[in-house]
This record gives sequence, C-alpha cells and structure tokens, in this order.
Amino acid sequence: MLGRLLKSSSSSFSSSNSCKPPVGIFRYRRIARSPEDNLQSSTALLLHCPASSRTRTSTKRLVTGIILILVLKTGILTPAMADPLTPLSRPPDWDELQKFQGTITHDRFLHLLNDVYAVGGTAQKCITMEPDYAEIQTSGKHRLKLKFAKDGGRPIPKYWHDPKTLPADNDQPLAGVTIALDPGHLGGSWAKMEERWFRIGNAEPVKEGDLTLQTAKRLAPRLEELGAKVIFVHSKPGPVTSLRPEDLHSEARASLKSRGVHPILRNYKGPAHPEKEHSIAWEAERLFYRVAEIHERAKRVNHTLKPDLTLCLHFNAEPWGDPANPTLTDINHLHLIVNGAYAESELAYADVRYQMLVKLLSQSFDEELDIAESIAHSLSDITKLPAYHYNSDNARAEGTSGYVWARNLLANRLYHCPVAYVECYVMNSRDFFDRFQAGEYDGLREFNGVMHKNIYAEYADGVAQGLADYFRAARGSEEVKREK
Repeated sequence: MLGRLLKSSSSSFSSSNSCKPPVGIFRYRRIARSPEDNLQSSTALLLHCPASSRTRTSTKRLVTGIILILVLKTGILTPAMADPLTPLSRPPDWDELQKFQGTITHDRFLHLLNDVYAVGGTAQKCITMEPDYAEIQTSGKHRLKLKFAKDGGRPIPKYWHDPKTLPADNDQPLAGVTIALDPGHLGGSWAKMEERWFRIGNAEPVKEGDLTLQTAKRLAPRLEELGAKVIFVHSKPGPVTSLRPEDLHSEARASLKSRGVHPILRNYKGPAHPEKEHSIAWEAERLFYRVAEIHERAKRVNHTLKPDLTLCLHFNAEPWGDPANPTLTDINHLHLIVNGAYAESELAYADVRYQMLVKLLSQSFDEELDIAESIAHSLSDITKLPAYHYNSDNARAEGTSGYVWARNLLANRLYHCPVAYVECYVMNSRDFFDRFQAGEYDGLREFNGVMHKNIYAEYADGVAQGLADYFRAARGSEEVKREK
C-alpha cells in the first residue's frame, strides 16, 4: 500500500527553477551538528588527534583561527556546500557511472530520458545533451561527460540476465531465472506503527505486512514449479534494518525544522492525534520504516541476492480514518508501477539524480514494462479488478493495458535490477474484507455472486501466470533475431 507515501511523495518536493533542493530534505545524514562541532572535528582532523588534547597549544589556536577565517570568508566547511541528499542517503560515487561509457547510443539515451524518466524536460538543468555525449551535473558545479555509443555499444555492466538471451523453454519458462520476493512493509507487531493496520470490532485485524508475506509464501512454490530460483528479501514479520526509531531522533528533528514545522513536539498521542506529524517520535518512525528499511533491503538486493528480477508485493487501500473504527468502501482496484516520471525538484538531489541515471543506463525499462503489462493482464483476468488511475503529476501512464504507471518510488529506484511493483486489491473494500475474514480456504467460494479462490492463491496465481507468459515470449528471442 502506498498510504502515507502517496500523500507525501509529491508534496515533499516543491517545483524549482534550478537544480537546488526544495525544503524538507536532509543535505546529509547527520545534519544536526552545530558549526562549532564542524569546526572542532575539522581542526582535530588536520592535527591528527582529538581536538580536546590540543586545547592549550598554540598550534591548536593557529589552525582554529585559519579554519575560522575560511569558514567566514568562503563557507567551505558549512553544510550549505554539501551536496543535497534525501534522508539517510550517502553521497553517490559518480565514478561508478564511468563503467557505462559507450554502452548507450545518443537516441536511446534521449528516448529514455525524455519519454520515461524525465518527461517534460525535468532533467534539462542537470543534464545537457550533445551529439556525442551527455554532460551530467554531479557534485556542485562539477560535471561528468558520458560518451555515447556509435552503434550497439559495449555490453551493459549488470548482475542480472537478459531473458532474451536464455534458451526457449515452454515447459519451465522461469528456468535459470533468480527471482527475489520482497513482501511490502513490516507486519506483525510493527503494523500499527507503520499505519498498515485496521480492525473492525472483534474481527481479525488487517495487517498489510502479514498479507504480503503470506502471498509471497504462496507464490514461491508456484514460481519454483515454473523453474525459478526463489529468494526472499525478508521472510518473517519485522524489519531488516538494525536501526530503530530511537536511533533517528536527531534526523527527525532536523527534518521537521527544515520543513518549517512549528511547534515541534517530542511525542504524539496515537494515530488520531491531530498534530502527530509535528512530533519527533512520529517523524523518526516514518524515517525508520519507510526510509531506513528500504535502504537496507536495497543493500540485500544489490549486493547479496543479485536477482534477475525483484517482485515487490503490496496491497492498496483507500483512506480509512480511525484504524480502530475504519471506513469500508465499495472501491476495489489493481495497478502496477515501474520506475520513471521523476520531477525536476526530485532530480535536484544528488542521490536521486545518480540513481535515476543508473536505472536509465542499465536500460531495464523495456523489460520492467513488459513484465508489468504481462502481470497486469493475468491478474486483471483472474481478479476481475478494474485499473486504478492516478490524478497527480507525479505519475504517468505507461503501456497499453491501462494498469501500469511510472512513478519514482524509493524501492523501484534503489533496486538496480528490473522491478515489478504490484498493488493488488483495496484492503478496506467491503469485498476484500469479507474475503480476508474467510481466510486461506481450499477451492472456490462465492462472494457477491462471484466464485473466487482465497485472496493469497488468487494473487499468487495471477503473478505466476503473468511471469510465465512473459518469459515464454521473451526467451530465445535474441537467438531468433540473430538467425534472421
């Protein structure tokens, strides 16, 4: 479920006339340090010893004086000179883009930039196109020159396999394919904190993190039957990250201050508290489950698991109000998300700009879109759900099914490999709630005059069928192309 993400992802970035950061995002992780702290640590670094051990020496006074003059005259040690970064992000290593030199043609780069990732010229102040190269803003005023390929170009450096290069296999279309399952959210005892929990009376509470995990466990054997190697990004309720909200209070305070929040409260009194978003406690929780958790999962995907495809499994929701007395709705729908549609204000951040370029230069968009379209066709056929439609400028319709949208989400941006991000069912729809209460039954049952499998089986079957259809069509196509 996108939940709070849908509400805040566009509002946290204001439009900008230049590549400068909008209000509300950290420049670097430990932003709460004072200028005196920066001065002291810099002095200690220059003297190769703790500053406290030099407090009575003339050398300390001399160096401190020199640094103070530099700070006052040039500002070289002030946070304002640091590259703007989104919360908890590290400065990107721009030299990593050198491996993409000569791997993409001018026309291909321009198409992906203008038609997928930076539609409407949102990157024009950060990326300059020339006939033979693109000039990219990196750190401050520094620029990186990325040379284009003349023809097909050098091989793209990546850890995943192109399905077109796999031999045809209609019986086991996923043979040789490693798929990472990423059940969305935390579930369990964390569900209330992340606001993916509601309950009606004495009925079983709905927890999105538990729903996605149960769906993933149902999906895994289906994919293995089709030949896939299946790995879990996480396989039990709870966080992957070792950070906790109490570790992020300084970042939370800095985030609230940077957005001009006033007054800043220390705590809040439950999910219905009218000023909870003014509290350090709530902001620290948000940074924990939405940001730190996704960063840690991305590390697993990119550096440990290295799959050919990551499936992010989610359930959607309409606003339900008080989770202890929620509102049910007749609305129910389905959609899938691919990475794209970056706003100009988002690309002002060095880490976002870098991550967009990694996605673009990896050239995985066509595969992501085709996989999403295939899953959309099978899931919509099985569930009979209508397509969800965004009415915001931070999403763009893609493909022909009507179910697929491009959005810049943290997970589909940080995961380097192709990502299929699925949002199936509305958890607080009356139809879904009735089916959820029925549990994981065998066979078919009737709901509102329609026969259905249980929600976990239905979801899993739709995803598995969509992947099987896609890989049957894609496998061996490169070999057929060469023969022609």
